[in-house]
Amino acid sequence: MKKLVLNILVLIILSAFVIVTSGCVSLKDKLVSSGNNSLSLETMKEVDYARYLKKIWVVKAWNGEAYQYFSFFINKIADNTIQGKLCKDEIAYPDFYFYSLEPSKYLGDLSGTLNNGVAECKYEDKFGNKGIVTLAFNEDDEIEAKITYTDKEEALKNDLIDSDYKFRPYNLADREDFIPSKENSFAVDLNSWGSVKLITGEIDHGAKKYPAAYLSNEHGDILYAFQAPFQTASKLTSASIKDINGDGLKDVILTTEFIEDPSIEHIKWTFYQMSDGLFYDSEVNSN
Repeated sequence: MKKLVLNILVLIILSAFVIVTSGCVSLKDKLVSSGNNSLSLETMKEVDYARYLKKIWVVKAWNGEAYQYFSFFINKIADNTIQGKLCKDEIAYPDFYFYSLEPSKYLGDLSGTLNNGVAECKYEDKFGNKGIVTLAFNEDDEIEAKITYTDKEEALKNDLIDSDYKFRPYNLADREDFIPSKENSFAVDLNSWGSVKLITGEIDHGAKKYPAAYLSNEHGDILYAFQAPFQTASKLTSASIKDINGDGLKDVILTTEFIEDPSIEHIKWTFYQMSDGLFYDSEVNSN
C-alpha cells in the first residue's frame, strides 16, 4: 500500500514539473514542436500589439559598442497583418529626409501576417537580400526572432547567417554619449505618434560636440531621430512644435547657436511632418 502511494506521489510531481517547464521554451522550440510555424494551444494568448509599435528594436545582447546586428521597427499592425522595416549591421532609424525625399536604401521591407502572437514575415531589401522573419511577441518588452535567408547578395553570401535573436527596445540609455537638455525637452501630443517626448541635447565625443534631437516614449525608448547635419561646437538653444504649413500636422522647429562666438548667425531648423509621421527638412522643397 505504501509503495502504491509513493508511486502516485512521484507521478504527480513529475506531471507538475512537465506543466511548469512546458511554458519555458524558446521560439525555436515552439515553432519546431508545432510543425506548422504556429504556437501550440497552451501558448495562445491575447497580445497587446500596440506596445510593440513604433519602437526601434535592437538585439538584447548588444553591449553598446558598434552595432553589427539586425534591427527593425514595426509601424503598422491591423487586421492580422504587420508592416515595418528591417536592416542589418546598423540601428533601424525611421527615415528622416534632409537632402532629398529618397528613402534609405538600408531599410528593407518587412511584412506578413499574425497568428496567436507570432508574425510570419517576408523581408526584402534593395541589395537583393530576401528572407523569412518569424517574430514572437513576449512579455516584458521582448521580441524573439528567427531569420532565415532565401536569397543573398553575392558579396555577403558567407556573412549573412540564419539565426535566432532576442530583441529589446532601443533606449536613450544606450546613447552614453548623449547629454539631454531639460530646458528644451518636453512632452507633446504629436499626431500619429500620440503622446511622446521631444528630447534634445548634445552628443559629446570628447574632442567634438554637436546637437541631437529624438522622439521618445515615457520610458526613454527612442522612436525617431532628427538626423540633421548639426554643426560641431554649436548648441541647441530653443525647441518648439507647431503646425507651420497649415496641413494639420505638427512640425518641429529647432534653433542652434555658437554660444562662444555670438558673431556667427544662429540657424533655425524647420522639420515638416508628413502624413506617415516621418519628417523632412524645409530645405528639401528648394532642392
